Amino acid sequence: MLNAAAGPVAPMPPRDPVATLVLAGGRVLDPASGHDATADVAIADRRVLAVGPDLAAANPGARVLDCTGLLVTPGMIDLHAHVMAGLGDFCVTPDRAGVDSGVTTVVDGGTSGVATFGLARNYLEASAPATKVLAFMDPSQLYLATGDFICHKLRIADDERNLDLDATAAALEAHRDVVVGLKVRATHVGDDQRSPFLDGAKAVAGDRPIMVHLGRFPHTPVITVPALLGALRPGDVITHAYRGGGGQLDPLSGQVTPEFRDAVAKGLRLDVGHSATDFRFRTARRLFEAGYLPDTVSTDLNAYNVDSVVVSLAETISKVWALGVDLLDVVAMVTTGPARTIGRSDLLGDLGPGRVADISLLRVEDGPAELSDGYEEVMADRRLVAAGCLRAGRYHAATVGVPQPVAA
Repeated sequence: MLNAAAGPVAPMPPRDPVATLVLAGGRVLDPASGHDATADVAIADRRVLAVGPDLAAANPGARVLDCTGLLVTPGMIDLHAHVMAGLGDFCVTPDRAGVDSGVTTVVDGGTSGVATFGLARNYLEASAPATKVLAFMDPSQLYLATGDFICHKLRIADDERNLDLDATAAALEAHRDVVVGLKVRATHVGDDQRSPFLDGAKAVAGDRPIMVHLGRFPHTPVITVPALLGALRPGDVITHAYRGGGGQLDPLSGQVTPEFRDAVAKGLRLDVGHSATDFRFRTARRLFEAGYLPDTVSTDLNAYNVDSVVVSLAETISKVWALGVDLLDVVAMVTTGPARTIGRSDLLGDLGPGRVADISLLRVEDGPAELSDGYEEVMADRRLVAAGCLRAGRYHAATVGVPQPVAA
């Protein structure tokens, strides 16, 4: 019997895919079914066979992974990271954001525009990551996320000549198996109430969600927050929703602004999108107290925050947990929440029988834990650390450990 709770475990060698594997004795948290209890998970042919008690005994000859002391959840989904490492200087590899961190699916948050998306996809296919990779695509012909914001510095990101909606629509169709929506930088060209880039995305997105960055960019003007929130559709995503000074809270009263309240009421979805500077404990506390919890928790993981502040999705959800959110709800924010947001609830975020065996294994580490938003440090009494995951039924030990405390 292999023991996942004891620490890193070597990946299981490929075996006959019809052989049964049992994850034994973990605390199974499955928000899709509301299950939260100690149980076994049986897997055969890389799919979930059953969830229940004593499945190891019921399947003699099965391989058994001892998960005593671990949380067993549907495979975590990071809705916003940057993993097209073949493009520019901004991205981490898919497996660094993914299976190395106990995450089975990563959604790239708009690293690439239309013209370079094929190159990005070629990189992904050539590198053959173990992590499942999906993507939001920028609707502009040329967009590339870089550390120096080159597309903003050169004013490409606010030039209407950079839009070719026929080409964008064609790329959405050509990459429909990977592209789950559009990531729009809501810049304007003189009228701060209207973004032609957001208007263009709405014209071609269909039922795919549009993700927008709440906040400003260097070098290029963006439409006002009220205009942005009013222009979005139900099901669209506000990432960096808990950043400081994003227009969610009135700066004088500290109360939720009417436009933010109305946007959420009409069905906009709130995503953490941590990044190094776009999540604030102070803002999150106020919004949580007012009832505005995240629909999804994501990292915005990139080359500039991977070694400190953000580090991993497990570290990020530890911060939401530390603010008093129930653990089952926290797990939903990285499983059922993102699956629903990207229209993949039939494939992801669920431990139901017959589902592909994408499963995350997390360890609760008790004791003082310093958690940082990049501005403020919070001392929590516990944190979540990835022990490993199964991606399509194959086990991967997590290699991303607890980060060093961030200096004030």
